[in-house]
Amino acid sequence: MADCYWITFLVVLFCLVGAFDASAGDADPLYRACFGQCKETGCAGETCFAHCNTPLNGSSSDDNWYLKEPLYLWLKQANCLSDCQYHCMLQRETERATHGFGPVKYHGKWPFKRVFGLQEPVSVAFSALNLAMHLHGWLSFFTLIYYKLRSNADETTCYNYSSLWHIYAFLSINSWLWSAIFHGRDMDFTEKLDYSSAVVLLGFSLIVSVLRSFSVKNEATRVLVAAPLLAFTITHILYLNYYQMDYGWNMKVCVVIAVSQLLIWSIWAGISHHPSRWKLWTVVVGGGLAMLLEIYDFPPYLGLVDAHALWHATTIPLTYIWWSFIKDDAKYGTSNSSKKDK
Repeated sequence: MADCYWITFLVVLFCLVGAFDASAGDADPLYRACFGQCKETGCAGETCFAHCNTPLNGSSSDDNWYLKEPLYLWLKQANCLSDCQYHCMLQRETERATHGFGPVKYHGKWPFKRVFGLQEPVSVAFSALNLAMHLHGWLSFFTLIYYKLRSNADETTCYNYSSLWHIYAFLSINSWLWSAIFHGRDMDFTEKLDYSSAVVLLGFSLIVSVLRSFSVKNEATRVLVAAPLLAFTITHILYLNYYQMDYGWNMKVCVVIAVSQLLIWSIWAGISHHPSRWKLWTVVVGGGLAMLLEIYDFPPYLGLVDAHALWHATTIPLTYIWWSFIKDDAKYGTSNSSKKDK
């Protein structure tokens, strides 16, 4: 549930700031001149990169020569292209600061200072903490289901949605893992894996919201409900990865899915009289307030902490509350089943 806010508010931010690659920084003629020269020579001003191999004849017939690097550097996700962008950006920001100008975005992102090679170290840390919160939530849920709520008679639980939450936990952990990697090093394949993982999580979260809210327990019915949603999600991911990374279209799709499940959970919380519905409302209201951080998109303080990083921080307690609700729902469902058996 908490993860759907990440997708919703991120794509809303993309909508507010315009095209992803069209920013004031990378439109700066001085930045473009520095970047162009760096691609040809492997040097950004007086800073040169030893892993940049300029063609011996000095020609640039192979436009991707700066991507051909030793394997160990590729594994570190270091390449000439990103290094040229980063150091040219630092030089321009230093020059702008001396003239009293504030920071601007480059290639859709604020200028961050790298720490241990990480492009957005604070967002990486908060993404890792979100991952840890999901792992902790899932482990505690696993312990509850298989050790505390297990029936002594047949060694099974009476909670009908445990398998769905196991899958949800795996997808959440996977999504936050790629979020941390993407914030650590923004590259084409890390971007695609981050977006794809997030879309998969969002699509499955919608399926869970429908199945749980409407108390769908029959396996055949679950398949009928999930199949079209899964098909659409997979088709959308294939479109983004193999046809066109269309940020505008992705925004529309994610917002529709996220709003749909928000409405489903909200209405269900209002009419179900669930004993822990206040936790669900806390996540809904907290996520709505967190959206203000994404709308108020300020530059990173000291080049490290921006609004998006703080948004990642707010999802940490929301994730804890969300898994607490899931565990309460398991207890509630088991208790109701036990009463019916009697």
